[in-house]
Amino acid sequence: MSLVTDISQVRSASSINVSNTLTAWQPYLDEAEMTFIKPAIGSTLFSLFNEKAQAELEAPFLEAIQLIRIPLALYALYLGIDEFSVSISNQGIQVIENDTHKAAPQYKVQNLKETWMRRAHTLLDVALAHLEAHKDLFPGFSPLDPDLFIKSAADFNQFVDIRSSRRVFLALKPILSSIEKKYIKPTVSTAYFLNLKAAVKASTPLSEADGTIMDLIQPALAHLTIARALQDISIDILDWGIFANAASTFTNLSTKQTSNRERISAMIEANQKDGEAELKDLQEYLDLHATVELYPDYFNSDRYVGASNAKTRSEFPNSASNSFFVA
Repeated sequence: MSLVTDISQVRSASSINVSNTLTAWQPYLDEAEMTFIKPAIGSTLFSLFNEKAQAELEAPFLEAIQLIRIPLALYALYLGIDEFSVSISNQGIQVIENDTHKAAPQYKVQNLKETWMRRAHTLLDVALAHLEAHKDLFPGFSPLDPDLFIKSAADFNQFVDIRSSRRVFLALKPILSSIEKKYIKPTVSTAYFLNLKAAVKASTPLSEADGTIMDLIQPALAHLTIARALQDISIDILDWGIFANAASTFTNLSTKQTSNRERISAMIEANQKDGEAELKDLQEYLDLHATVELYPDYFNSDRYVGASNAKTRSEFPNSASNSFFVA
C-alpha cells in the first residue's frame, strides 16, 4: 500500500511526461515514504493515512493526505530521476537517446533535482503545519515532545530562527536531548533536573518558581543545541568515511554549497558563547535565590555555592571542546 495510488497524483506535484507509470515510480515512492514522510508524521499517523488512502477520501483526511502526497511525489522524483535517465542491461549502462529525445545536460538535471528537493522540504513543512493546526482530528500525531524542555518548532524559534520549520526541529531533537543531559542537568543538579522534567510532563502549569527557571533554561538550551547542530548536521557519517554535506537543511543542493568553514565556525562560537552566558545567568540565579523552601533540590546539592560565591564561580565559560561542566 502507498499514499500515492495513481500516477495523476505525481503529475499534480510536477510536470512529468504522460508515458510515466505508477509501477515504474513505485520503488522511489516507497523509499520516499520511509525516508521522509514516516519520520515526519510518525508511525501511527503514517499507517492510518496509508489505510485511508486506499479508499475514497473524506474530510479531514482528504486535505491532509493531498498535502502529504505533493512532497512525497517530489521526493520520489528526486530519488528516481538519475536511474530513469539511463538504461541498465547486461551490456552495461547506456544513456537513453533517440532522434526526437536527447538526454538533458547534467546541469539541468541537477537544477531540477535542486528544485524538487527545495519544494518538497517547503511543502512538507506546509503539510506538518496543517496537521499541527488540526492535531485533534488526527489520532497519533503529536507535534509536541513532552520529554523535552523545548517542545516544538515554534518554541525553539523564539530563541533561534529556524524559520519555524518542523522538519528542522525533528532533526534537532536528538541534539536537544543530549544538550539537556550534558549541560542543563549538571547546572541545576540531578535531583532538580529530574523533578523539573516531571513537572513539565504534567498537565498542570509550572509553578511560578519553576517557570522562572524554565525561562532561563530555554534560551541557553536553544543556543547550545544550534552550536552543536552546526557541527553534526553539516557532515555525513557513512560506512566508507565522513564527508562534508553539500545538502544541508538551510541551503540548496548543488549550485549552492554549504556556508564556508569560517562562517560556520563563527556561528558555532557565537551560539556557544550565548549559551554559556545564559547558563551562567541560570546558575547565578539559583545560587542567589535557592533556600530550603525555594529550589530545595538545588539547595541541598553539591552544585549550590551560596549567594556570596554566586558571581565568582570558575567553571564558566565552557570551551566549545568541553561538553561537560566540571564542578
